[in-house]
Amino acid sequence: MDAMTLVRERIVSADYVGAKLRNYISQEFRDVFMIRADAITAMREKRVLVNGQGVLDSHQLVDGDRVRVEVNIAHAIKSRLHSLDIELKYSEPGLAILLKAPGVIWPDVEWAAPALVMLADLPDNHGACLDDGRAVPWFAVNEVEKGVRSLVIVAATEELRDKVARNIASGQVKFGIYALCHGNVPQSSIDSFVGDVDIPEMEVFKKWCLYNHLPVDIFSHVSAKVDSVVKSSSSGHISAVRATVSRATSPNLVLRRFMFTLGYPIAGSQNYTRLLPNHKDKGALLAYVSIDMPSLAHNGQQVSVTADVPPKLLAVCEREERFYDKRQLRAQSEIDELGAISDSPGLENELSSSASVTSASDVTLAGDRPAAYVTGVKQFCGHKFRVTPDTLIPRPSTETLVDAAVEILRSTGIRAMTRVLDLGTGSGCILLSLLLAMPNARGVGVDISEPALVVARANIQLHGLEDRSAMCHGSFEGFTADASVLAEGPFDFITCNPPYISPGKAARMQNTIGHEPSLALVAGDGGYQAYRAIHASLATNPEVLAPDGCIGFEIGKDMERGVRRIFDDWKEVGAFKDSQGFLRVIHPAKSFAVCEVTCK
Repeated sequence: MDAMTLVRERIVSADYVGAKLRNYISQEFRDVFMIRADAITAMREKRVLVNGQGVLDSHQLVDGDRVRVEVNIAHAIKSRLHSLDIELKYSEPGLAILLKAPGVIWPDVEWAAPALVMLADLPDNHGACLDDGRAVPWFAVNEVEKGVRSLVIVAATEELRDKVARNIASGQVKFGIYALCHGNVPQSSIDSFVGDVDIPEMEVFKKWCLYNHLPVDIFSHVSAKVDSVVKSSSSGHISAVRATVSRATSPNLVLRRFMFTLGYPIAGSQNYTRLLPNHKDKGALLAYVSIDMPSLAHNGQQVSVTADVPPKLLAVCEREERFYDKRQLRAQSEIDELGAISDSPGLENELSSSASVTSASDVTLAGDRPAAYVTGVKQFCGHKFRVTPDTLIPRPSTETLVDAAVEILRSTGIRAMTRVLDLGTGSGCILLSLLLAMPNARGVGVDISEPALVVARANIQLHGLEDRSAMCHGSFEGFTADASVLAEGPFDFITCNPPYISPGKAARMQNTIGHEPSLALVAGDGGYQAYRAIHASLATNPEVLAPDGCIGFEIGKDMERGVRRIFDDWKEVGAFKDSQGFLRVIHPAKSFAVCEVTCK
């Protein structure tokens, strides 16, 4: 019998009486048939015998049957390797360097090393050996992270593993890593950081180094060069960095913390990384591209192993740049479409020169500045409104707030004059769109920002609503005690798109919202601060709202439960979804007499 053939026998126990042969094989011989197809092939080729006879795979077994299988070891190993994405990049007696794909775990790497060496038919198999026909696993020296494309040094014995580990600790082994980082990384920042390491909370950092078996000066053993930089709609820029890390068996971890501390975290979902939208399922957007180390078998001769940058990482850069270009084209198209609003007599004086509307022919896209701030114009509910960096840019989802308010007010019956209060009015687009949709309504806008009120008053003039609207300086906490507000009440409807982004979430969204006033976007208490303030203000003076009046709140995604808890002493009379299917608007009412509107 061929030395590369393994023979196994089993006696069928009472537990398998009546079982079909193919099911028995897949259960009892799974250590030699790595995949089901191998077992089926072996039965077809009569390498599976029952009591010395070839039988069909559907043969039913009886107690005491002797099942014998013959397995070609090389074929079995090849079958298992085929299911793994592991490549032998270098080998010498007792040592190998493998390239593993994301998704491959360390036991598979350690098993694959002797298997790949054995199948390569190298002299003396370079230390590969068999145990009962199977490759004996080797020992991985550096880290093996499942989600990262890695070069891994694998040793046949613990003694050789320890020798390589000592070489790593002494700085003789250098790992090359290619990583995608958030931001436009200045090379000067990397160079100065490497030369003068200043870690905040040094004692915590020392403990981290101790826990991960790293020297405290580990950052002095990191060098990095910015390879390329591309524009990114979600992150501003993405920088591709080529780094070299020594004196660490976990170079991936070291580089992640290095770039995180520098302020340009690697894109990913692991510790010391930051998520990149559209790539949230990635552990870390990095890959090992080289290992330089002294040979153990050739008198310390330098060994250099390289691997190409994975096409998937390059594709991420191409995709981010493509999305950025598309966004710029959309912005330019929006600029060209909106153009400029013709100046009305005296209107330009309402705005500062920095906030004036620019002619479309004079517009150029300035960096990542939103198109609405470039033109000074934004379309909302079919109308054009002036906007400046002092006001929030109206979103299409907020049009749901206006549409819902109109439906709620019409469901309660047409009044001779409906009175509306808009809290946090900003540019006034919500209130003014509502008044344009309802000729029998008048309203008051309240905002804590005087510059925003200047823009809102300009929009009143723009749409000729001076007789039906006014703007007042005020806050969520004090509007129910403001004489100028009370003079216009009581109000049949209060509409509000309050700030509802938590500080933590806002920090992760800077590339999306960084140009807009944080006062209009960010709120404490996990984003619920404004809702609590409005609830408390109405509790102190409920007469500001008419007995059959209600409120229309815009809410963030998944915030409905929190807002409903705050207004749990009110009745919800309406709930509306935006065009993307997210619950966007809810309507609490103090009176149970208000007509209820179902969720739309």
